Amino acid sequence: MFITMTTPTIPPFHQKIFTHAKSAKVATDIYLTKNNPFRPLRPWREQSAFTLIELLAVITIIGILAGLTLGAAGAVRRHGATSTAKAEVAALQAACDRYYADYSAYPIGTASPTTVTEPAKATALFSNLVGSDKLSAAPTTKRYFEPKPAMVETNKPPNSPNYFIDPWGYAYGYNSDGTSAPLIWSTAGQTTSGGTNKWITSWPKM
Repeated sequence: MFITMTTPTIPPFHQKIFTHAKSAKVATDIYLTKNNPFRPLRPWREQSAFTLIELLAVITIIGILAGLTLGAAGAVRRHGATSTAKAEVAALQAACDRYYADYSAYPIGTASPTTVTEPAKATALFSNLVGSDKLSAAPTTKRYFEPKPAMVETNKPPNSPNYFIDPWGYAYGYNSDGTSAPLIWSTAGQTTSGGTNKWITSWPKM
């Protein structure tokens, strides 16, 4: 009886080295994957960042857009204030006409329509059209005009009669001798000479 001994085939040594090297390369590739959570730090060259020029360009664009937006918002506010003042001047003129229909005379006011400075506070106009010298007080006569709270100066001085103010916070100008049609105007925020062409008035512009 013969016993046959079989010796297992051993791969060459260089094949073992190649197999181990291939496994090590695969492990290295997995480790260097960007999505690997166990990777401690990425090389600096792989991190994305803005350059100084790019940051300056972005800041410049944001500044330009902000300037355009603020400018447009300011123009919208000015247009809105102008429209409001025109409507309020027309409403005050209509209230004076209703007052005249009852008394055959207009409220008397002496503010000068030729100066750009803030007109005199027309307290007589307020009391005649509202029926009292304060908006918070009950009217003692017929009320010809119902102003919005924003149209009435009630804060300074605290115990003085109220008067009408325009959207810019200045008093409405009023001038009438009682018989002539009243002149009503807003200086539209103008307080220096040369700004009368920007006034909002009850009379046609020349």
